[in-house]
Amino acid sequence: MTSILLKRPAGYRHIPSSKWTELSSGDAVWIYEAGWGVGAGRVDVVSTDHELLWVLLEPTGRRLLCGTDAVEVWSA
Repeated sequence: MTSILLKRPAGYRHIPSSKWTELSSGDAVWIYEAGWGVGAGRVDVVSTDHELLWVLLEPTGRRLLCGTDAVEVWSA
């Protein structure tokens, strides 16, 4: 994993799952999940009820995030 993934980009703010619907496809995100680690990528799909978020992680592929998981999503 490159050091660029390990550090949250400057200027990003935490987006709680209750606000995931404010994200749009293509938005850059940085995520942290205890027990999994960190990742950076772009939003692919956001569910309308803000419980699910698909992220295209760079370079590892697509990942599904659930709002009830212990995950943090940060975006510009």
